[in-house]
Amino acid sequence: MLRRFLWTTALLAGTVEAQARPFGGLNPKLLKLTTDSLEVYVVRQGKQGRSGTIVDALDTVRMNGELHLRRVYTRTDALLGDGVDTLVDAFADITLRMIASRSEGGGVEHEEWRNGRITGAIEQSGRPARQIDTAAADGVVSSASFDLILRAAPLANGYAITIPAFSGRQGAKTLSAKVVGSETLRPFGATWRLDVDFGGRSATFWITKDSRRLVRQLVHAAPGVDFLIVAAR
Repeated sequence: MLRRFLWTTALLAGTVEAQARPFGGLNPKLLKLTTDSLEVYVVRQGKQGRSGTIVDALDTVRMNGELHLRRVYTRTDALLGDGVDTLVDAFADITLRMIASRSEGGGVEHEEWRNGRITGAIEQSGRPARQIDTAAADGVVSSASFDLILRAAPLANGYAITIPAFSGRQGAKTLSAKVVGSETLRPFGATWRLDVDFGGRSATFWITKDSRRLVRQLVHAAPGVDFLIVAAR
């Protein structure tokens, strides 16, 4: 349950192709190509303990003559599990649209987004395979891309966004976020602080104003249980 909820482990387990409608004002050129090392802590009743690490690498790759944004997410964590997720987004004409993602670990999920429908299958260890065949709502995006959308958005005091999203394992949901203030975090400097809602689950993100790195996340996983994810530097 916790693993499926956290956006940091939400990259789709499988291969996804989509043509989602881009959202106005997004500028993926704000995203810096870099590798972040993240420390993961679980907080229970105010007591904090380290559970693992995440390496988040963002770069580009050229496919069929078009430049894409590629993210490779490597988890080594006692609670979230070990695995490698790869997410590829196109950003031609300064737009974001999911084109492919793949996850190793936790089963396999394959989806295709074509002609207004999402079809595919999910295979998880110890569970029977499940087929996916549903209509794709207008403008729907993969929930795995939400953090990239926020980091590429025109963040400012009061900025808010609400979008329809889909995950093969969790189905359709509505994701939203709002900038609720600015905060200076050492050693990262000035950040935007956002309240985020993952279809009823809440979190707080801190995104740096200059590099648009997501340097701190506080995810409310269950009553009395939070995950704190912090960039190493």
